[in-house]
Amino acid sequence: MKIHSGIVLCLFSLWLGGCGEDKPQSVTLPTVDKFTDTSQLAAQVPREQLQAQIPELAVYFQRVQAALQADPPILQLDTTQLPDAKAQTAQKLAVANPEFRKFTRDEKSGAALRNEIMNVRKALPGDFNGGNAGPCAQAECWRVEMYSHFHNASTIAFVDVSKQQVLGVSRQNFAQPDLPQHLVDLAAKIAGAAPEIQAILQDRKREPDKKEFKTALQNSMCERSHHLCVAPTYVFENDALWAIVDLTEGKLVGSRWTDLGSSGPKTVVTERRLENETTFRNFCEKVNSLAQDGWNMDYVITGSDGLQLTNVKFNDKPVLKNAKLLDWHVSYSTREGFGYSDAIGCPLFSAAVVIAYDGPKVEPIVKDGQEVGFAVVQDFRQPPWPTPCNYRYVQRFEFYKDGRFRVAQADFGRGCGTDGMYRPVVRIDLETGAEQTVAEWDGSDWQTWDKEQWRLQDDDKLTPEGYQYKVTGKDGTGFFVEPGRGQFGDGGRGDKAFTYFSAYKPEEGEQDTVTIGSCCNSDYRQGPEQFIEPAEPLQDKDVVLWYVPQMKNDGNPGNEYCWADTRVKDGVANIEVWPCWSGPMFTPVK
Repeated sequence: MKIHSGIVLCLFSLWLGGCGEDKPQSVTLPTVDKFTDTSQLAAQVPREQLQAQIPELAVYFQRVQAALQADPPILQLDTTQLPDAKAQTAQKLAVANPEFRKFTRDEKSGAALRNEIMNVRKALPGDFNGGNAGPCAQAECWRVEMYSHFHNASTIAFVDVSKQQVLGVSRQNFAQPDLPQHLVDLAAKIAGAAPEIQAILQDRKREPDKKEFKTALQNSMCERSHHLCVAPTYVFENDALWAIVDLTEGKLVGSRWTDLGSSGPKTVVTERRLENETTFRNFCEKVNSLAQDGWNMDYVITGSDGLQLTNVKFNDKPVLKNAKLLDWHVSYSTREGFGYSDAIGCPLFSAAVVIAYDGPKVEPIVKDGQEVGFAVVQDFRQPPWPTPCNYRYVQRFEFYKDGRFRVAQADFGRGCGTDGMYRPVVRIDLETGAEQTVAEWDGSDWQTWDKEQWRLQDDDKLTPEGYQYKVTGKDGTGFFVEPGRGQFGDGGRGDKAFTYFSAYKPEEGEQDTVTIGSCCNSDYRQGPEQFIEPAEPLQDKDVVLWYVPQMKNDGNPGNEYCWADTRVKDGVANIEVWPCWSGPMFTPVK
């Protein structure tokens, strides 16, 4: 099977300002990564030697080998890893389904490929577009996720346990599910036993401060072959040591230091704070509706695609079928190219690393003393933000009384370094009819697109009003698309966005989607390109807009951006934040 070399996965995973007349003058210095040359590939150690040192690793690969001899060749979660009886039944039914196991063997030779069940959980409303759960609306459905180490792809099944029936199967290429706890723990064991890490820690009993981050390190197998990798991270006073572990091979790939900047003391995190049951019950387990200022919409917090809006109408006219944020790609040390892909979503039973902090809020939009609209705002935080290596993201959907709307998002820092590039992957499905036309302003006129493609934002090729695109239906109505250039008054410094238009297909991001694309590519290969390659006709199709802004963080005093810090105010700790906002405005075509 040919794997697109440009699509590199490095999965998972925020920060806050004030000013005054007495603020001291500061000099902005260029961002310098003091750890630029600390990336180190680990010495190659035979797997047998590693397994002798790490009993858990030996047991894991014994189970892998046994699964390769089984029919079908799928490593399943045992009863200690998956104690719920119904979950076990769901796994059994999925594994027995021909469509689910379709790609578990090589097409030509029939050789067993390495496949592994990663997660089995109850299905959530956000797993289905607009909460339209179909048969699952009347049954307790389970979602079963399987990862293919060979194809670097995920297969997902929805199962009705009571009827002993698999209701549907989908496949997502170049995508990795969240890791189950036993693999997270195994990665920590591998990191802690590595001589390169022990030489630094000098403490065999020290556990990583962060275990769950998926990652990739350039010029390693994680990057070249899309292996399943995770980065146990050890946090020190101002620095963090990343230990990149390849779980496909069961070994340490390398290590790298990053600069955290100064910060206040760590916050004690309790399980209760992480698992906010109220938010889950009210906004993840059910779809909510909102009607205000002529706008009507449904919304739900998804498992890993943030807050999702569906069935959005203005004065009873359809505007949006679906809008959500699939991932935050966070790339550190551009010269070496590695980082995280953060999923945002529900605080329970989801793939999100950065979880919903309380439920959505509705805020008025006031301009010149007049209320001109409202915003639906959802905060996602990773306790104990804003200490180093903890993230915060905010989604903001703005709706105006004149029919305009904006899909915006911000990183609030603080992250795992002072040299980060943040790229949110946003999916916007406009509703202007089944036969839509996309046109781009070339500097003097509108040019219609006849096929799927992408563009990098060019502020020199915008209409006088700042529009870059126009999406219209057969009746000529629709929306102008205005990218962010720092004109929206929220402190944004310009989106520099990659924009993609693809022909609508339900399997391309409509359901709750595991992480797509690479955390660390600096070009257009951010994930949505897989939906436009090879390019298909676009004219008179139902189209989907993908929007990927690019924001560079800065921790320099006086020039903070995508950053947060804990500072002293009135003798107590005070969180200050400098968010980086991005997102396009949509204006009705008159």
